[in-house]
Amino acid sequence: MAEIREKEQFLAYLRGSGHRVTAERLALFDEIFAQHGHIDAEELHSAMRSQGLKISRATVYRNLDLLVASGLASKQRLGGLSDRRFLYEHVHRGQRHDHLICAACGRVVEFVSPGIAALQTEICRAHGFVPTHHTLEIRSLCNACAAPGETVGSKQSSAGDARGGTAGV
Repeated sequence: MAEIREKEQFLAYLRGSGHRVTAERLALFDEIFAQHGHIDAEELHSAMRSQGLKISRATVYRNLDLLVASGLASKQRLGGLSDRRFLYEHVHRGQRHDHLICAACGRVVEFVSPGIAALQTEICRAHGFVPTHHTLEIRSLCNACAAPGETVGSKQSSAGDARGGTAGV
């Protein structure tokens, strides 16, 4: 049901900004809303081609930009530091999430934290701002890429021991 509202919003955006409503645009809308995660333009192009749709890469990129401009998709650089691709995902109004990103392998994990949302609201209020949008990306190492035996607190513990200077003397 929400997808119908979102499609109507996209159609209104296209008409209001002087763009034609084309079969390719509607197919791209359907495909990105069928995805349940992040997708890059090349993956989206391949998915559409595998369904038998004849659509060019340029058309995919142009229409992704229209989806972003309409507020129905987001465009972000996620992944590892060497990964320069933009990733897209559909946006559902009122549903926010943040990202954990492994700096080594580029793995992306979405998470929702009511505590972070409350903190952001509190910080805005304390500084005289009204929150309208936020983006939080935590870049770290996933367990698979972290050094063996390294845990969340292990670097802090060993750094604290080194500062003390008397441990083990």
